[in-house]
Amino acid sequence: GNVIALEKVEQLMEIAELQKPVDLANDRLNNLTLSCYKIEMIITQMSNMKIPFWTLWRLRGELSDLKKSATEAAMDLAEVIIQSEADIRQKKEEHRQTKIGLSIESPINWETSSIKTDLGISYDSLRFDVQYF
Repeated sequence: GNVIALEKVEQLMEIAELQKPVDLANDRLNNLTLSCYKIEMIITQMSNMKIPFWTLWRLRGELSDLKKSATEAAMDLAEVIIQSEADIRQKKEEHRQTKIGLSIESPINWETSSIKTDLGISYDSLRFDVQYF
C-alpha cells in the first residue's frame, strides 16, 4: 500500500500554497540583501585599490537605492507573514494529526515497491540560508 495517505499530501499542498507568498517575499528580501553585500564588497575592493572616491559615487547611489528597496521588502515580508500566519495556523488545526501509529514493520511493502534510480536530484525544494563572517 501507500506509505502516506493521499489526503495528507493534499493537505500539505494546501498549507504549502498558503506559505507561498511568505516564501516569495523572503526570496525577494534575500536577493536584495545579497545584492547590497556584493555592492558593498565591490566598493571596499575599489577603495582598497586606491580608486578615486568620486568615481564610486554612482555605486554608492545604487547601494543606497538597494538598501531602501531592501527596507521596503523587509516591511512587505513582515506584513505577508502576519497575513499568512493566521491562515496557515487555521489550516494546520483543520488537518492536525489524529492518529499516531507504532509498528515494528516497515511501512513500505517491499513486495510491490521498487527502487527508482533514474530520478534527477531535486534542487528547487532545498533552501539554505547561510552566511559566513
